[in-house]
Amino acid sequence: MSKPNLDKLLQQKAELEARIQQTRNREMAEERKRDTRRKILAGAYVIKLAENDLRKLGKELISAGMLEPRDYVLFGVENDSTYFASNCLSFD
Repeated sequence: MSKPNLDKLLQQKAELEARIQQTRNREMAEERKRDTRRKILAGAYVIKLAENDLRKLGKELISAGMLEPRDYVLFGVENDSTYFASNCLSFD
């Protein structure tokens, strides 16, 4: 194989690899968008189940280990992980 032909093939290979990577990046970005949308909708549903009682929901999230102290203010709960079983949400 001649040098110019090899150089041309290597250039084509590099271009194809770049296009493949761009396509993968685009697909990953789309999946992240779909995942974010799912989380937003699921979160809205959980808030509805909690009858918009964000304090109660915050306490549930604390008990499930899903809420960090820095996020307590978002749900109006004290910076305290005290949980009362009588405030549990039921998903049945």
